[in-house]
Amino acid sequence: MILITKDNLSSFIEYYHNFHDSYITNINYDIKLSKIELFIDVSWSGELILKEDGHYETNKTKLKMIFNDIEQCNNKEIFSWDYISDAFMKYINIKNKDYICFASDENDPLVYIICDNIEYEELKH
Repeated sequence: MILITKDNLSSFIEYYHNFHDSYITNINYDIKLSKIELFIDVSWSGELILKEDGHYETNKTKLKMIFNDIEQCNNKEIFSWDYISDAFMKYINIKNKDYICFASDENDPLVYIICDNIEYEELKH
C-alpha cells in the first residue's frame, strides 16, 4: 500500500484524472478500527494515449483506498449509475489538526471521508 501525503497528493489526483467517470463499487466500514475501505473502478489513469481511430486509451484500473482514523464521514445512497465527475481531495484543518479529505464531489458528494491518512493500491484484474 502507498501512503498519500501532502507531497504526493497532487500527483496522485492528477494521475487518476480527478477520478473523472469513475465508479465507487464497494464501501466497507470497520467501526472498531475506525477504518473505511473504498473500492473504485477508475476510468482514466496515467498518461492518455490517442489511438489512430481518434479515441483515447484510458488505462482503466481498479483502486482500493483505505481511510484510517476516521474523523468524519457521510455517504448517500449510491446507485450503479452514480459516477464521479470531479473528486475533491485536500488537506484540511479541524480543531488545529490536519486531516485529509476525500469527497466524490466538492459541492454535492455521494461520499465524503475525513481522516488522518489514506493508503491505496491498484488491484490486478
